[in-house]
Amino acid sequence: MSAILRPPRLEVGDRVRVVAASGPVDRQRFMAGLEALEGRYDLCFDEASLFSKHGFLAGDDDHRLEALNTAIADPECRAIFLARGGYGLLRILAQIDSRALLERPKPIVGFSDVTALLATCARSGVAAIHGPMISQFAGLPREDRESLFRLLENPEPGILLLGLENVVSGVARGPLLGGNLEVLSRLLGTSLQPEFDGAVLFLEDVGELPYRVDRLLTHFELAGVLSRVSGVVVGDFTDCDDIQVGVEQHPTTREVLVERLERLAVPVVFGGTFGHGDRNTALPYGTEVHLDATNGTLVALEGAVS
Repeated sequence: MSAILRPPRLEVGDRVRVVAASGPVDRQRFMAGLEALEGRYDLCFDEASLFSKHGFLAGDDDHRLEALNTAIADPECRAIFLARGGYGLLRILAQIDSRALLERPKPIVGFSDVTALLATCARSGVAAIHGPMISQFAGLPREDRESLFRLLENPEPGILLLGLENVVSGVARGPLLGGNLEVLSRLLGTSLQPEFDGAVLFLEDVGELPYRVDRLLTHFELAGVLSRVSGVVVGDFTDCDDIQVGVEQHPTTREVLVERLERLAVPVVFGGTFGHGDRNTALPYGTEVHLDATNGTLVALEGAVS
């Protein structure tokens, strides 16, 4: 992967645009998230646009694409926060203005469905942040909120994750790429697939039963991704275990993850505090990290911003 551009750091009070580019936004959860942000940034959004609904989308494709591209092109906007995940970014991904993002680089923050957008940022050569969205913000511990502020405002290297479980020993270095396993799988074999060679791959998911997690990881293996990465960090797989019925016992999600990943010849760790669970530590996307599976650490070698 070629060198990545790190957007300028933020300062308290900077203008940040909030965009709904995926599913409809719940007003109550969104307003609680705004309150939890405690006025740290000058959040700019259009209420009528933000709370639009078009089936399972936050407005039709043209509406959501215009809102996102407007935010990307805005010279006064220092960062873009996604309001929530859900579904919808894949439908507009090919029309996102990557040239404007390079001309006016700014960190884009989100996870889940936003994985597709973060991967596009990295492929375009701009660092992003895998982190909490506004609608999730109120339910997170202060340390996770602070992890996001730190990545947005501090360009220095530093520890990202501690206490990781060693599944396959070793150390690795490379750009941090990944996100939601299901969403990321939809980019495989397309022109928008990230450049996984030498990357440290991080994965999370929600609501995928164990056999589906197995199928997704097998897809990654068949696509050659797992043989090209330099390491793997596994976060939360929330609500992914089905209820055991009768005498037939199925593997748990953890057992599937171990069976699929412990065969790799690269370091693998579990226990990352990111995803759809009670924790969502912010992580730089596309920048260099160092993974030490033996000591259970993931360390940023450069900031997400400059």
